[in-house]
Amino acid sequence: MSNNEIIRALESIIATAEEFKGAYFLKPPTNAISRRLYEKYHSVPFFTFEYNGIKYTCEYHISCSCNNVYAQGHYTRNGNKTTLKAIKNLLKKMKAEVIENE
Repeated sequence: MSNNEIIRALESIIATAEEFKGAYFLKPPTNAISRRLYEKYHSVPFFTFEYNGIKYTCEYHISCSCNNVYAQGHYTRNGNKTTLKAIKNLLKKMKAEVIENE
């Protein structure tokens, strides 16, 4: 993946995480097929990238039950769990580097 593709993917994860901050209080679609499509549409699939010799993995998964919407983000840095805040900071560094190189 190029840096621009990584930046777009990270922005997508961050936007989805912000949108589903209070996911528990959202009302899911009423029928099962709609719930599965909702999950598929709003989830960000697992992807891996390397930046400055450090391997990162990211995924954001949305799941729906009959009454609730659940959101989970999974982020790792060199195989160790990390937080969304660390991913946001990484995105800032990457954007600054891209601007600097232009």
